[in-house]
Amino acid sequence: MRLLSKLHKINKIFYFITLALYLLVYPGMLFQIVLGMVQITIATILLVEMEELDQTKKNKIRLYWGLVVIAFLLIFLNYKAGNDLGNFITLFLFPMSIATYFYFLTANLTSDSFLKAEWKNLALFNYEVAPQVLEKYLPAGTEIDIWNNKCYVSLVGFMFKNTKILGVKIPFHINFEEVNLRFYVKRFENGEWKRGVVFIKEIVPRKAITFIANTLYREHYETQQMKHQIVENKDTDTFIYQWKNGKKWNTIEVKTKKDLNKIEVGSEAEFITEHYFGYTKISEETTFEYEVTHPRWEQLEVLNHNTVLDFRETYGEDFEFLQHIKPTSVLLAKGSEIGVKNKRKLNIKERVYEIAV
Repeated sequence: MRLLSKLHKINKIFYFITLALYLLVYPGMLFQIVLGMVQITIATILLVEMEELDQTKKNKIRLYWGLVVIAFLLIFLNYKAGNDLGNFITLFLFPMSIATYFYFLTANLTSDSFLKAEWKNLALFNYEVAPQVLEKYLPAGTEIDIWNNKCYVSLVGFMFKNTKILGVKIPFHINFEEVNLRFYVKRFENGEWKRGVVFIKEIVPRKAITFIANTLYREHYETQQMKHQIVENKDTDTFIYQWKNGKKWNTIEVKTKKDLNKIEVGSEAEFITEHYFGYTKISEETTFEYEVTHPRWEQLEVLNHNTVLDFRETYGEDFEFLQHIKPTSVLLAKGSEIGVKNKRKLNIKERVYEIAV
């Protein structure tokens, strides 16, 4: 793994030098040749070291070599044709696309985490609902998780901080708000229960985040204008998350004491926060599963809370009834660093399990 890490660092240096030199256009075009030679050298080393990698990563390396062969064929064919547009595509656009793919490939070789970030100041509004409300959203192979004979959905607002996708911080997508509606499930595998969550909808302020999550993980993200605020007083803090539907702002707000407290074993707060898997319903027979890693969280004592939102407009007719009931409980979890691992495809009917990218 140490060798793989060094190879990624080398790839990273040459990749970003190339991007910087492209600001001067011609130097970037010349240095792109150097980048290509470096990446092919690294890819050759990876062919030798592939035995220690899992099948998914081996397939990614093979795909890179396939793209390289295609790139050389395109360059040769366009050389014969002498087309200016073809020159742009074959000498710049396609090779840089391959270089970018290879950069993310090496960034992910030493880790099975798709995303790393911090989840901070999670405001959780927990509503008791009838399990029947959630049945059509239930992914294959899971069952609704119950605590003290109660079935919950949670409205959650929090901050993403220091976000990295495949080890890379993407400008303007590092710190942002999220508000989601989720419920709790469990899945029995290899003699133990996996406890997880299913998201009804996740609202974020960046279209690129929505595109990546919905395309790669088949989640239910939506892009809305969002903002947040922390109001600090001597003895209290107030956490406010807002998102806009049309011309109307929706708001969730939690006022807390400043002192952190441990989340007690066996408590409702532990049930709500200690779910470490995500499940997505793809079809009646297929489910995506991914693991979320983080340490045990602490919480702030909630003094007051408020919501001003249109549940029907935000989450549809199935959850309009939440407009007319009060949350069973409200929590403020301080949060921590988290990791979201690569998803796994579960075909429940055929009992086929495979790692997906």
